[in-house]
Amino acid sequence: MADLTGRGPTSPLTRTGTEPWRRSIRLLGDLALPTSWNQSLSRRYALAMAALPLILLVAGLGLYQFHSGQASPLPYAIILAGLLVFLFAVHRILQREFGRTATLHALGSDAAEQGRARQALEESEQRYRSVVELQTEFVVRMSPDGYLSFVNDAYCRACKMTREELLDPSWCELDVLPPDERRRFIEHLGRLTPEAPDAGMELLNAMPDGTRRWLAWNDHGIFDGEGRLVEVQSVGRDISDRVLAEQARFEAEKLSGEREAQFRAIAEGVPLPIIISAIEGPEILFVNEPARKTLGVEVGQIGAEAISTWEDRARRDDLLRLLLKDGIVDAFEAGMTTMQGSRIDTLVSARLITRGGRSAMLAAVTDITRQREAEAEIARQRETLYQSEKLSALGSLLAGVAHELNNPLSVVIGYSSMLKEFSTDSATVGRADKIHAAAERCSRIVRTFLAMARKKPPTRGAVDINEVVTASLELAAYGLRSAGVEIRTELEEPLANIWGDRDQLHQVITNLVVNAQQALLQVPHPRRLTIVTTGEDDVVEILVADNGPGMTEAVRARAFEPFYTTKLAGEGTGVGLSVCQGIVSAHDGSIELDTAEGGGARFTVRLPSGKAETVPVPETAGRMPQAPAAARILVVDDDADIASMIAEMLRRDGHDVTIADDANAALKAVREDGIDLLISDIRMPGLDGPGLYRALEELRPGLTRRLLFVTGDTLAPEIDRFIGETGAPVIEKPLDPQTFRRLVTERLRAMETSAMEEAEA
Repeated sequence: MADLTGRGPTSPLTRTGTEPWRRSIRLLGDLALPTSWNQSLSRRYALAMAALPLILLVAGLGLYQFHSGQASPLPYAIILAGLLVFLFAVHRILQREFGRTATLHALGSDAAEQGRARQALEESEQRYRSVVELQTEFVVRMSPDGYLSFVNDAYCRACKMTREELLDPSWCELDVLPPDERRRFIEHLGRLTPEAPDAGMELLNAMPDGTRRWLAWNDHGIFDGEGRLVEVQSVGRDISDRVLAEQARFEAEKLSGEREAQFRAIAEGVPLPIIISAIEGPEILFVNEPARKTLGVEVGQIGAEAISTWEDRARRDDLLRLLLKDGIVDAFEAGMTTMQGSRIDTLVSARLITRGGRSAMLAAVTDITRQREAEAEIARQRETLYQSEKLSALGSLLAGVAHELNNPLSVVIGYSSMLKEFSTDSATVGRADKIHAAAERCSRIVRTFLAMARKKPPTRGAVDINEVVTASLELAAYGLRSAGVEIRTELEEPLANIWGDRDQLHQVITNLVVNAQQALLQVPHPRRLTIVTTGEDDVVEILVADNGPGMTEAVRARAFEPFYTTKLAGEGTGVGLSVCQGIVSAHDGSIELDTAEGGGARFTVRLPSGKAETVPVPETAGRMPQAPAAARILVVDDDADIASMIAEMLRRDGHDVTIADDANAALKAVREDGIDLLISDIRMPGLDGPGLYRALEELRPGLTRRLLFVTGDTLAPEIDRFIGETGAPVIEKPLDPQTFRRLVTERLRAMETSAMEEAEA
């Protein structure tokens, strides 16, 4: 420990030059000594200072008298020696006191300094971790033989590997380096020494994903006490783009003679447009063939002509600013105009070069129009899928509502039909007729909903297109009325049937009607929708026209493209007309779109007829076949109103009808009594229709041929499979009394005929 006199080499009191003792005393206050110590030291210091002139005076007198021979010098020598002893004692006391004080101060300072150092170390470590983990440069630590002990997140992302994978003992950085680069790296590590532990190098790294990237590393060697390299801490960054840019700039600056020819050969072989233009001017200095053909750029173009291909010239100015600032620009998006006048989206990669002593921009242009269109298409499809899911959910909901309406509608239609048939009061018959007509209209709408929601393969048959048009208008009637649309129809009668899928054709007409309704909402009254059907030369033509806003030629040209729509987001998916075109084409027909006279849109659908003429019409269609003798019929339905209505209709035809409210009761009745015909609902709680069918197969196999199912739910796939596998006849709700009674009669006659044939055999 150094003393406080300033002589020690590490003393906190060391000063340049000589300083008075009082300054040392003031410094004691800076060291926070107790007040009593300062006062004691000050008194002793004062005594010492007072004794000093006395010593000098005694010494002077002694010398004077000695030289003059007036007295003996001995007394003066004794006094001088005593004063010197006193002064030496004061000096020792001061030295002891100051030394102890400095020691105490040093100990306190060391403890406080250690606390501050510890806190600073913790803060420094926290800052270090934050900086290392958040920065974009790579930070790694590894042994000389390539095994990693630390990596930051940036290096993990670059390698596309997790930290655990990189730090795994089986992973060695040297193993993934190309042989030449591995040798360079090992030689580079060999040049690190304790005296010069830092060095940098650029290395071509083979990344774990198979790509090769140029990385710039700053390496710091860590050595043990014997000077051996034990670890290397490195900070790196990806300089691949810079290296490529430097290579391109070097080539551009050195182009001459053979190099110019080589450059042109390379540039002309690249399928991308490459343009070199002077910064000032601007002036086109070089273009390759793709640039000439695609963008119409030629060498020698100056000024506005040189940048005419840029859709927005301000974007070129933005590119130049970035290029002049950094010397390199990648993935710069800009719109350009082709030689044919069409617009394309491009990505421009540019390098600042020197050509012919002039600053120039070397730009490679990539056409990303298809990529952008694909991205937009994906976005549209995503929105369409979302809308489709909403429509699917809505369709399922509507189908469920329609199914729930089937039972009450069947009751209303059945009883109103019986009132009409058996009432003798004309007023009652009239009222029943109105009830029946209203219920029939509801029934048609319900059937339409179910037909649209039903997921089944297309089935071709004879289709009356006038009936399809009427059903579509009934479905859209409320929306058209609320929008104040006047509907005009001219449906040719008679009109040849066409051979097609009724549900699909219904979808086509409904889409066209709904499109017209939405278009008419954009114009003031009067709003008109006209539908005309005609038949000529084995072709049925349907015209759907409106007096809406119409459309431009550009919109008309793309109207049938999938996912193309001019409606606002959420109002349309762009698939309606595309689906219509697909359905019509599948029926060997055509659909055209024109602008109607006076504005609006005019859709013309042409479908072939003729095949439908070969469809035989059942002899019993439209009339009631002769009823067989009274039969024993069991009606199974969990809805009491439906069961009662069916039973009453059949009893009026002379049949003996029994009602069972579930399948178990029906099985009990089958065991106890003979049954000629069993009419059952499919959807029932507990044992349902398919369960009843399987139970009858075990109990009385022959009775399954006497089953007739009634259902309001043919949407469920399991029901479709059951009907397809068993071939059991099914009548859909809402029930039409005449149709239902006729089918029951036909079923009984068929069973009677089959029994007679079996008896004769």
